[in-house]
Amino acid sequence: MAIQGECPKCGKRVLHVNIENLVGVVDGTSKARCLSFSCIHCNTVLGVQMDQRAKPRPRARPEPPAT
Repeated sequence: MAIQGECPKCGKRVLHVNIENLVGVVDGTSKARCLSFSCIHCNTVLGVQMDQRAKPRPRARPEPPAT
């Protein structure tokens, strides 16, 4: 069975997508690594999801107090 989806903006068949790495942000704080899928013809974002294979983001270390 072949996938025969169409881009909602340009109407062309979506056989390939551009994939980009993103950082998901909640209330101004980085929470998770994500993937964005966009149309190769018109660059419309078709979807975003969490990247299950990405390594966890390291926690920010507090600045040591100045002496």
